[in-house]
Amino acid sequence: MTDKIAELFKDPEHARTYADRPRKIIPGFDGLHRIMAQLLGETSPANTLVVGGGGGLELQTLIRALPEGRFCAVDPSAEMIAQGRAYLGDPVSVDWVEGYVFDVPTTPFDAATCLLTLHFVPDDGAKLETLKAIHSRLKPGAPFVIAHLSIDKNDPASDRRFDRYLKFSSDSDLDPKVLKEAHERVRTQLNCVGPARDEELLREVGFSDVEPVFRGFYWCGWVAYA
Repeated sequence: MTDKIAELFKDPEHARTYADRPRKIIPGFDGLHRIMAQLLGETSPANTLVVGGGGGLELQTLIRALPEGRFCAVDPSAEMIAQGRAYLGDPVSVDWVEGYVFDVPTTPFDAATCLLTLHFVPDDGAKLETLKAIHSRLKPGAPFVIAHLSIDKNDPASDRRFDRYLKFSSDSDLDPKVLKEAHERVRTQLNCVGPARDEELLREVGFSDVEPVFRGFYWCGWVAYA
């Protein structure tokens, strides 16, 4: 994660207003959450690792879908964790970890999610190490649902793809200043790669049965198994 992105998520105002933003700018956001809950529900996990879960949005869906489950939500931003606690009413079924997945106990989990997160991590070995750390914390056969913006910046068509997605988000009712800043971050600060590379990374760390399960313009999601 770049320093600028890290500072953004430590901004109390950004954290406070986070909950309403993804639904406005990510195509099919609520459907993605329903898909995530259905896929994890197939194995009825007792304990689920939620990577980048500070905002609380996917946790809200998971708590409703898996009322008997426990969840470990890890996020590097204390401000986002505070927002997630407030958003959810600080449920007793959630254990919060301020830090990265490397800081999470290695006790094996029954399932894991990583939504709207990996595109912040550079593909200089850091994406691979992050996925390895997730994989190493899962029981054999445990499902893993991951989704994020997936555009290969080295592809000549990437400008057109960014333009299409940004046009979609421009039609939301976000504040114009907030939207302009978000557009700049997407183009210059996200470390996204294309779908083929995303799948290659998942397989390289040992995930199997990697299957695309979601696509909204260039937001892509997969399920894979440890």
